[in-house]
Amino acid sequence: MEAPHISMRTRLIRAAISAGLLGGSLVILVVLARSRPLPGLNDNQVEAQTIAVFRAKKMQVPRQWVGYGTVKSIDSADVPARVGATVVEIAADINVGSAIVKGQFLVQLDDQDFRRMMDSADQQLAVIDAQLGSLMVEESGLAERLKLAKEDGQLVRSDEARVREAVASQAAVQRELDRARQLGIVADRAELLLREAINQITPRRAALHAQDEIQKSMRDTARKNVERCRITSPIAGSLQRFDLEVGENVLSGQVVARVVDVSKVEIPIRLAASARGSVRVGDPVTIDVVGQTIRSMRSSIVRIEPEDDPVERTMTVYAEMEQAADLESRLAPGAFVEAFVESADATMRTVLPRRAVRADRVLELVDGTLRGRPVVVSHAFVGLIADSGVDDREWIVLQNALEDGTILSVDGGRTISTGARVRAAELTTPTAAVSTPPARTEDGAAR
Repeated sequence: MEAPHISMRTRLIRAAISAGLLGGSLVILVVLARSRPLPGLNDNQVEAQTIAVFRAKKMQVPRQWVGYGTVKSIDSADVPARVGATVVEIAADINVGSAIVKGQFLVQLDDQDFRRMMDSADQQLAVIDAQLGSLMVEESGLAERLKLAKEDGQLVRSDEARVREAVASQAAVQRELDRARQLGIVADRAELLLREAINQITPRRAALHAQDEIQKSMRDTARKNVERCRITSPIAGSLQRFDLEVGENVLSGQVVARVVDVSKVEIPIRLAASARGSVRVGDPVTIDVVGQTIRSMRSSIVRIEPEDDPVERTMTVYAEMEQAADLESRLAPGAFVEAFVESADATMRTVLPRRAVRADRVLELVDGTLRGRPVVVSHAFVGLIADSGVDDREWIVLQNALEDGTILSVDGGRTISTGARVRAAELTTPTAAVSTPPARTEDGAAR
């Protein structure tokens, strides 16, 4: 199908209309551009803004590890009832929280049954002593009778010998010899019975001695039970728990009170397992109670557990602290604490105020212009760095040190665009003097 023929005249008309529309659009664009409102000039932006800067310098600061733990009392005692009996007396001045001295009276149990057992044992011992005395008299009498029996036997045997000689010489008959022999047998039997009676003395005495020891043991046990009825505190400290009433029956082994000595406490601190390579016994520790305004306390590592926790990937170190029992800011057993462990770091590193780093970048001043520079953070440090010129307590330690003398903005969080021209107000150059112990911010933050 052929396209319709368009005449030259029609083509010219269409070209003129298109040119007119294009020219009108350009006229409108020029009119709008010339009539647009212009913003006023801000004279304050003409001058460069002044910012605080400092020169970075490599230094040595302790490596800090943050851990948590629960305070435990080194000396504490659950006071049990060592015998079963009825409570007959409770110390009048005993209340939970009261100060307790070692050996202080707490509870008196009924000891009458044990006293009767002790009296019965004493009576049995008296009976045994009497039996031992009687046995000694009996032994003495048997020894005398045996002596007489021996003499009688000798006489009978001498008479038998004479009769035997008479029979041999036919001066006596056999009947007389038999009678003499019979008398010798009787004498031997009497001597044998006396020896057996004497030999029985030793086991009888041993049995009485054994009974004597048994009764003495029973008497000593009864005496100790009488003493155990008077319950006292085994250590000095504060009364943590006490829940007995007069007339209450207690069982042997039942805990009647708990005494806690708060003058010396222990803090098991859980740290990241990666700290094992740098934490050593004797490293200083700063302890803060989580959620309380108690001042920071100083201690040191006294021992380290040899194994890591494979589930939590932590290691445990122990710190000990001595404190006055009446100190208001003392660490109470059971308190949850945050601990800063400082370990030596021999590497020279660049340390920056925490506020100078934002999104792993710092603002570097080059020829009067701010430029963003990426940094790699190694770890944080909390504390004052003396003579730094920056009154900050929170710092960032860089993995890769910057060149000494690099000029950086103190406050990297300022709303200043990268590339802006600024006027620098330089602060004192940081030095390697580091203040310890580290301190926390007022809001308790610690990184």
